[in-house]
Amino acid sequence: MTKIMGCGGSILKWIEEGHELHIIYITDNRALFSEGHVNDELVEELAEPYKKLTQDQLAELCLEEAQKAAKAMGLPDSNIHFFKFHDLDAQNQIERGIELSQEILHDADRIIVSSNNNTHPDHQAAHNIAKCTAKKLDLKDIEFYIYSLYVPLKIPKEKLIKVKIVDYRDKIYEIMKIYKTQLALVDTRTGWEYLKRKRYERFGRFYLSEIDMHFNF
Repeated sequence: MTKIMGCGGSILKWIEEGHELHIIYITDNRALFSEGHVNDELVEELAEPYKKLTQDQLAELCLEEAQKAAKAMGLPDSNIHFFKFHDLDAQNQIERGIELSQEILHDADRIIVSSNNNTHPDHQAAHNIAKCTAKKLDLKDIEFYIYSLYVPLKIPKEKLIKVKIVDYRDKIYEIMKIYKTQLALVDTRTGWEYLKRKRYERFGRFYLSEIDMHFNF
């Protein structure tokens, strides 16, 4: 879901332009409602159908939604990858994440990932896995497109990339409806409604040699 909210319009644009894209889902969303309850984020009437599910059942449902959303964006099954790490445990799975990522990223020319210094541990883990994998593969020429999730983009002007997504936002809005579980959270619904007005997606563009030189990278 975060990929669609953070860079979904750009993904659709790049696919339309003929680029080959892969999506990696790091975690399984099993803690979606338990964390939503703790943080007072649940829309109770929308969460009600899922409250009797075990965490394993919820994870299976969330992964099914993710698969359907990625296919709706135009990705074939072969380009959709699931690591299935448990929610809030991805930081303990960095080495396994690097191992799994190498085959997917070995010939990549661009990695799109959420920003560094992230307050959400799983998003920070995804960022760390991406950078560590690129370092291990020595992808010297690879571009990192860093997008904002929970953290403001503090990007030098010369590093800022804006992708116009006006032509894609309606489709992204419709694809987001597939994530019925996610839309039972207040913050997600707010971000979903904002998609109707979103004109650009912003990224910081960095290279391997710039790791740890910027707040977001």
